[in-house]
Amino acid sequence: MLELALLIPLLAQSLPEGPGKELVEVICTACHDTNRIVAKQGTKAEWQSRVLEMLQECPDVAQDERDKIVNYLAKSFPKHVNVNTASAKEIEAALELSAKEAEAIVTFRQDNGKFHAVQDLKKVAAVDSAKLDAVKDRIEY
Repeated sequence: MLELALLIPLLAQSLPEGPGKELVEVICTACHDTNRIVAKQGTKAEWQSRVLEMLQECPDVAQDERDKIVNYLAKSFPKHVNVNTASAKEIEAALELSAKEAEAIVTFRQDNGKFHAVQDLKKVAAVDSAKLDAVKDRIEY
């Protein structure tokens, strides 16, 4: 039994490195283990909403600390989007594109069929290739 108790901390997933990690470890893991955090994905707005809700009873956490937590979570656990099935609104939110760019992706998909790689998305003239490169880890096909 003692052996099992000693293994439990090893089962928790570690958080990826990045600015704000220490705040998440200190503040968020006071209530949640890291497995719960690692299992979530979200846009920056979704993380902001979750953090606001979770910390409403924690007036000691300063706004700049909350902002750092949100930025860390949004960067480390971003929402993924399937560009072959998502609406323009979903693409806009998950990939941080403009409404015009997201609409162009949906229109291109309707006219030309499914995307299979980021190179296919780069064929959409209205979308900046550099933006796609920056979020390619969030894209599913």
